[in-house]
Amino acid sequence: MFKHILIPTDGSPVATKAVKAGIALAKQSGARVTGFYAVEPVPLHLYGEGYVADKKMIAEFEKRQRSAARKHVAALGREARKAGVPFDAVVQTARTPYEGIVSAAQKQNCDLVLMASNGRRGLARLAVGSVTDKVIQMSKVPVLVYR
Repeated sequence: MFKHILIPTDGSPVATKAVKAGIALAKQSGARVTGFYAVEPVPLHLYGEGYVADKKMIAEFEKRQRSAARKHVAALGREARKAGVPFDAVVQTARTPYEGIVSAAQKQNCDLVLMASNGRRGLARLAVGSVTDKVIQMSKVPVLVYR
């Protein structure tokens, strides 16, 4: 079946449920897991004229983002270790989360991406978009969506 599963997380409750399901699938199929978190760059409008964002403030913002990312991926790692599933962690800066997920799946030689979907519909989906939809469209490996 699957040998290497990428499980992206954003730390949300639905992502946490997907993590548990992904680790259970990995355990059943004898796969290893790579936990992934995409850190988005600081938005350009923070650098723009009229804003009071100096280099120290931006560096602190980036530091906090990376710290939160490591925390979420570490939680995923604890779940994997509890289940006896081999685990690697990847925290990477990506222009968008979906680009980061697709890139990580390729770089890590994963044969499945298992990720959550918040299930937004209607105007919320149009306004916010769907990372999951973009990953499905762009991925060269199968994507299993947990809802």
